[in-house]
Amino acid sequence: MDLRKIARNIERNKCNEHNENAKATPKRDNIEISCCCEKFRKTIIAKMEIEIKKEIENELKKAFKR
Repeated sequence: MDLRKIARNIERNKCNEHNENAKATPKRDNIEISCCCEKFRKTIIAKMEIEIKKEIENELKKAFKR
């Protein structure tokens, strides 16, 4: 799974209240997220979960096409 790709997608999001981008740092098997507020952090985590699910689905599709 390409965590760098997911991190880049997360960093494109801006907080509606503070107009700041999230910072996402891929580490071995996880992504560290820093945000300006807890509300934005919860939103980013939800989006990250969706991104990870999509990435897993794509990997499984590739694996079973062979």
